[in-house]
Amino acid sequence: MRWVVLTLVMALAGCTEAVVSGVAATAGDAAEGAQQAYIPAYPSNLFVAAAAICDGPAQTVVQPSRNEVRCESFQDTESAAALILQFNGSVQALPKFIIAFTGRDTSLGYLVTADNYIRVPQRSGGAQQVRFPDLSVSNELRALLRAAGSQPL
Repeated sequence: MRWVVLTLVMALAGCTEAVVSGVAATAGDAAEGAQQAYIPAYPSNLFVAAAAICDGPAQTVVQPSRNEVRCESFQDTESAAALILQFNGSVQALPKFIIAFTGRDTSLGYLVTADNYIRVPQRSGGAQQVRFPDLSVSNELRALLRAAGSQPL
């Protein structure tokens, strides 16, 4: 799995695990299924590694700001068609699987959110985020945050 590669890249980059105590589980405003963690300092290694492994033929790295990096992947034809039909999607812009890392500086450290969802552009405009809970993906995201030197919430 590609996340194993990210974990190895971060380990080679010198990330160390840190423990942050006294952090409330309600610290962020993450969507259901997203993982959050505090990191003592800006996680440049995490953002660089996340972008580096997003190199598949149907994948694109999007980094709209210093505090966000996303890997956007097109779905196979059958999955895209099913998502468009089920969620009233548009055929003008196809659904994409998104793995996103966002962060913000707080008084307790740098709060990072790792999230994954499918963005389905709507016929009426905008996009709907569709989430399919998956324990193995949640565990992988939690492991990534730990490898980045954090204590997941």
